[in-house]
Amino acid sequence: MSAPRRKLAVVAREAGVSISTVSKVLRAYPDVAPATRTRVREVLRRAGYPLDSDAAGNRREESELVDVVVASRSNGWTGDVLAGLADAAREPGLALVVTTVNGGEPVPRLWLERLFARGTRGVIGLNVEFTDTQVAYLAAYNIPSVLLPADSSTPVSEVLTTILDGTPPYPHSMAAG
Repeated sequence: MSAPRRKLAVVAREAGVSISTVSKVLRAYPDVAPATRTRVREVLRRAGYPLDSDAAGNRREESELVDVVVASRSNGWTGDVLAGLADAAREPGLALVVTTVNGGEPVPRLWLERLFARGTRGVIGLNVEFTDTQVAYLAAYNIPSVLLPADSSTPVSEVLTTILDGTPPYPHSMAAG
């Protein structure tokens, strides 16, 4: 039988953070610094709390979803890339989840929370940029991410293979060809 859980206040004190920070780490909120997240997770692990990172990793491997984030005012190139990705995703039995964001605005925090909760094989950004916090979040949960700049000539099959291999740096940029 596992050790009984310690109260969040005790975990917070041991980690040197507030109770709300411990709660944010438990719920996988992206607005916790990576070093703080690591420190709190270690104390939680020792305190007997089940952590979702193992589950998140399993959800990533089991997920049939690939997230695509696209700027809402992108050119016709984006539509062509989306159609190519949808075609390429069918063969391995994957589906795309498409999120649009206003050009120049960050991807909403709620999107990251939903992504974590449902799982994903990876994230493809079309003509968008992720904030440092978003990049740290994707890296902390080992979610492969690829950024394609506008008018990239990279074949979509190569982008999907990069996601499925799960080995790119976070985020991996595939420069215009």
